[in-house]
Amino acid sequence: MNQLNKVNFFEMHGIKEMPSMRLNGNISINSEETNIKSFKETFGEMMSEINQITNKPEQVAAAAMQGKADIHEVMAAVAQSELTVQAATTITGKILQTYEKIMQIQI
Repeated sequence: MNQLNKVNFFEMHGIKEMPSMRLNGNISINSEETNIKSFKETFGEMMSEINQITNKPEQVAAAAMQGKADIHEVMAAVAQSELTVQAATTITGKILQTYEKIMQIQI
């Protein structure tokens, strides 16, 4: 992002000064602390959401057997679950590739 784009971005979002970065990983904008989650917390939340999405087809199928849901809802839940598992697998693979590359860096 060049300097002109930065200025336009900050003006559009009402930011008067450049955000200050701290070495401890927290970002502070205009001296106000922001709540930043750790990688562990973010990953844990993501995994619980994936778990909920992958369990949804079973719940919708049970509802369909009771006549409370349509077969289209079951198929949509299954498709969403498949896409979620594929995305999670891809993301996990990329994380592992990145970790392996970091471990190969010579100090």
